[in-house]
Formats: sequence, structure tokens, C-alpha cells
Amino acid sequence: MPDTLIEEDEPIRPTVTDDAAAPAPAPAGDPAQAPAAAPTDARPGPPGDRPPAAPPRPRPPSIAACLVGAIALLALLAGAALGVYFFFWRYEPTALRHIPGDANIVVRLEAAELALFGPVRRHFLPLLDEAAPDASRASRKARIEAATGLDFPSDLREIVIASTDASSWVALAGGRIPKGRFVAGLEKVARDEGWTGVRREGELLVVLDVKGARPRAVIGQADDGTLVLGTDVEIVSAALPASDEWQRLDLPEQGAVTFALTGAAWSGAAGAVSAVLPRAAALFRRVAHASGTLTLGAEPELAMRLSPAAGEAAAALASDAQALLGNLKLTLAVVPDVAGEKAALEGAQAAAQGDRVEIRTRWPHEGLDRACADLARRARAARDAAGNGAPAAPAPP
Repeated sequence: MPDTLIEEDEPIRPTVTDDAAAPAPAPAGDPAQAPAAAPTDARPGPPGDRPPAAPPRPRPPSIAACLVGAIALLALLAGAALGVYFFFWRYEPTALRHIPGDANIVVRLEAAELALFGPVRRHFLPLLDEAAPDASRASRKARIEAATGLDFPSDLREIVIASTDASSWVALAGGRIPKGRFVAGLEKVARDEGWTGVRREGELLVVLDVKGARPRAVIGQADDGTLVLGTDVEIVSAALPASDEWQRLDLPEQGAVTFALTGAAWSGAAGAVSAVLPRAAALFRRVAHASGTLTLGAEPELAMRLSPAAGEAAAALASDAQALLGNLKLTLAVVPDVAGEKAALEGAQAAAQGDRVEIRTRWPHEGLDRACADLARRARAARDAAGNGAPAAPAPP
């Protein structure tokens, strides 16, 4: 009798124990993912005689990395420039807002552009660097700067000069000027040094003439920091409040020197020259408004636009203006040339441009240089005269 119940012809199947103990077959590897065989040195000779393997070459920086670095550097430089601009140089013009409402003559000076002009640098900037003739004047300047907080001229950005009737004038100084300090600070310096002819009238500081009869200058400061210096109390008081009256003047906003004249100014000029230049007076009365720009540089240029009065044609006004320019050449031929005006008149051309008349001319650089030199001499003389006549600082106890 057989020992088992398995037939002799039936194949023997593995038991459960045999299945668990048997190792699983290794999965077939992907030939594409198989690791590459280590390179072998086919050169003959023992391993000790072989030279060491060369170090891997450094990979050059990619174009993308270079671009990222350049962009980061440019961003850093731009950020630094913006920081300097916003925190040290940025200035919102304020002087225009204080032009009196009835002003008919306005001239604006851009301090930054003027400081870059050659004649101004040569003749006016040295005045700021010259040492004071005596210690009292130098200490007075330092005391005024300390009392008012104004560092002239680095804080100055613009100057606007305006008039209402060609007899009352006001100068408006705008820039990075501390608010609410100038009048009180200057009054303190005047009181400490015993200046005569200086008194406080409300928010104004009045400087009287030698006789003490009438104001020689009136000083005020607007709420936004703009300094106001005028010939009388009325015009300074009218300039202190900010307003939008300047917009009616159509004053150009860009340019080293810009100006505007209303019809009232032209009528006043016509009355002033009617006896001497009747032809010019007749032309002036036909002008309703004028504005212009003096561009500085190697070749300064003057551009002025005239608006004809009601009922006047631009073409007819341009023709008469050109004829008047020719007459003025003959008139000025017998008088000395002051600032290059003769050469400017020689090349001046008037032409109708739409409903306006445009007058353009080159202004000789040499003439402006001569004018700046003369003004600098006058400013130096006035400064020295004021220094000699100013009250001395009080003697120490």
C-alpha cells in the first residue's frame, strides 16, 4: 500500500511553507535606466603609474544668470537714484500759487537750470564762496541760517517775480524751506543784534527806509513755506494765500526763464513809450497776452507768443511786428549794447502760427555773460555797502 494518496503519475505541488521560503524573482531592469558602466582606463601600465584624473572644468555662467545680475544692479542703482530724488531733491513748485490775483507781469526763474548756466556759475556762484570781510558778517550769516533753518542757496528751487502795476513788486522763493520759521527767526536775529528800522507787523517783518517813513521791504512766509519779499505791505499780504490765479496767466511751466504779460501790461507799456515810440505803442495796444521762454545753454534762444486782441488778425499783427523789429534795430544803433540785445534783434523773426504770432531769435551767449558780470558787480557792491552800514554785533558783557 503506498504511503501517500498521491498518484505516481501526478506531479508533486509545493507546500505552503515552500512558497513563503522561496525568494521572489528579481524584476527585469529597464536597459535604458541601467547605470552606465564605469569607464575603464585602457592605457597600459600598472595603476600606480597612471596620471591623476583632470579636475572637471568650471562651467561658465549662463546668459540667464548674467541677465539676472545686470537687472539686479540696475534695480539697485534706480532705487538709490529715486531715494536721492524723493528725499533730497524732489520739490513740488509752490511759488506760482502765491502770485497776486491782479498781477500782470510774471517772470519765473528755475534755480537748478540757472546754476548750470556758464555765466551764472562764473559770476554769481563766487559771491557765495567769498569769505566775509569781517567775522561779524560771517557770524551773522550763520546765525540767520540757524534761526530760520534756511540753507541758501541749496534749499532754493525757484524764484517768481510779479508785479501788479510795474511799481509794486513781489519776489516769491520756493524750495525745501522750513515752514513757519523764517519771519520769527529773522526777527530774533534783528532784535539780538539791535538792527534799526525793523519791526514786526502781525505775520510780516517790515524793513523801513533810512528816514523810517515808509517800508523799504516787507517779508512774509506762506503756510507752505514759500518766502514772500515785496515792496509794500499790500502786495505781500495779497501773495500770502495760495490760489489758482496763476493759471490765467498762461505761464510756461518748463524753462530756465519763463514770463507772461497780460493785456494790462501791454497797455501800460504802450502809454510809457507812446511819446518816444508811437509805432510801438500802437502795436502794443493790439496785443491781448504774451508768454515766452528763454532757453539757456551754448546757444540761448528766446521764444515769445503773442495773442492778438479781439478783432485783430494774427497775420496782420505778425507783419507789423516784423516791421517794428526793423525799426527798433535803427533806434538801438545809437545806444550801447547792454546784454546782446542788438544781435538778438538782428536775427528776430515774427510769423503767424495759427491764431497767434510767434517771435523767435538767438540770444548771443557773450551778451548774457556780460550782463551777468555787470549784475554780479552790482550785487557785490550792494552786499559790501550793506555790510559796512549794518549794525555791529553787540559787544560781549
